[in-house]
Formats: sequence, C-alpha cells, structure tokens
Amino acid sequence: MQRYIELSAELRDAELADILTAELSDYPFEGFMQQDDAEGGVRLTACMPLGMWDECRSEVAQLLARYGVAAAERTVEPENWNSRWEKESFEPVAVDGDMIIRGERHAPHPECGIFDIVVAPAMSFGSGHHATTRMMCRAIRSVGTAGRTVLDVGCGTGILSIVAARAGAARVDAIDIDPAAVESCRRSIALSRVEEMVVPIEGTVADAPAGRYDMLLANINRNIIISDMTRYSALLAPGGDMLLSGFLDSDLAMVEECCRRSGIEPASAAHEDQFCMLHCKKR
Repeated sequence: MQRYIELSAELRDAELADILTAELSDYPFEGFMQQDDAEGGVRLTACMPLGMWDECRSEVAQLLARYGVAAAERTVEPENWNSRWEKESFEPVAVDGDMIIRGERHAPHPECGIFDIVVAPAMSFGSGHHATTRMMCRAIRSVGTAGRTVLDVGCGTGILSIVAARAGAARVDAIDIDPAAVESCRRSIALSRVEEMVVPIEGTVADAPAGRYDMLLANINRNIIISDMTRYSALLAPGGDMLLSGFLDSDLAMVEECCRRSGIEPASAAHEDQFCMLHCKKR
C-alpha cells in the first residue's frame, strides 16, 4: 500500500484556509481537512501520495510562500482519510434558511422540506462547506431548473445535481473524471432519493452524452473552466444557462472574457469569501 505525504499549516482564519484549499486543488492532493483551534485560527491538513510529492514539492512551497504560510511535512501510513475527515470535521451546512446539506448520521431537518439534502460526504469532492458550493446551490434555485436538462461537470459528491433535481430538473447528467467521486455521487443520490433523475457518469466533459443541455454547472477551478469552455458552449442549448464557480474574485474578468469568446454572455455574479460565482447565458 502506498504511503502519503501530509502537509499541515496553522492559519489565521477559515477564509485563508478556503483560498489555500482552492489553490492547492490544482495539485494531486487527495484530501483536505480544516479544524478550528482554540485561538480562532484554523489548522489545514492536506494529503498526497508520496510518489507524486517530489514532482510538485517546489511549486507547492512557492505557492505557500506567496501567502506567508509555513507548512509542516511528514510521511504517514495509509488510512481511510475520508472516514477520519467525516468523523472529525463534517457537520451539517445551512445554505439558506430552507436548505441544509447533511450526512446520513445527522438528524433530519423536515423544516427544509425537499431541500433537506443528504449526501455521502467526501472531503475531496465537495461537502457544502465551501463558499463556491453554497453560491452555486443558491443560483440553481434562483435561475430555475423545472423541466430542464442539466449537466453537472465535475459533480464530486453530487450536491449540485441533487439540488437541481429537487428543484424540478427533468434529468441531470453528473459527470466526474474520478471514479471515487462518481461512487460518492451515486451514494448521495440514493440517500437523497433522486436516482430516477440523476445519472452519474465517469469521464471528462468530452464523455458527456450527445445532445444539448438547458443548463450547465461547473464548480471546478479557473484553469479547467477556461480550457473546457469551448466544449461547455457546444453542450449548452441556445438561450441556456451556465453557472460557473471554483475561482477567486480576481479571476472573474479572465473567466468572463473566455465565456464571451465562446458565445456565452456573462449575466451576473455573486461573491463570498473572495470567491466568485458567474451566471451566463448562451447567445
């Protein structure tokens, strides 16, 4: 069994922890864990297979140095990272007063009605704790999915797919390149009882079923969004809606310009904790 490198850093607050998690997600880390400390700070832990560490050690060190962060490094034996994270860190997330994202072990929230969302949480693939997920959930309901076909690119745990289905989507294709993410999505849609409306698919956006969608969701990161924008545009029906997140406020202009070059017109943006969510329309 392969061993892991574990990086850990003491940070001043959760906002910096979220930003670093987003930045570090460009590297082959398999999981992140945030834990509050008694002084109001946050301890951020990230793990990566030992065999991949030498290839990106220097770049990761430079990234952390830009934020003035020093990280401790140690080699650890294999363990079930997700079980540890779920036990120590995962708590229900209130997206709005009538939407909550929780695990199966948490008590039901009947006051949220159809938006009492139950997932099989996975620390690498989305749990609702990140600002980008919350903004995307709100936008899905605001833009509306009733009777529409939806493509969720990089679906991870499946939260956005479930919200779209609960909001009335006719069908949601949930695609992710990581087989573990697809399995997490499959478990989540079963827990939330939307199996008839959500179809998990393993692959890249190039493997999405032929045809056009009324809505496309992509909560990934800036680089992937920009590199795949032409494919996103080809998959979106004229007049369709595209919701994008996973990038910082400072990247908004770059993403908007990429959208325009592909026939996608930016319509509005939301901001939270230095992250951005962009709503666009296909011309």
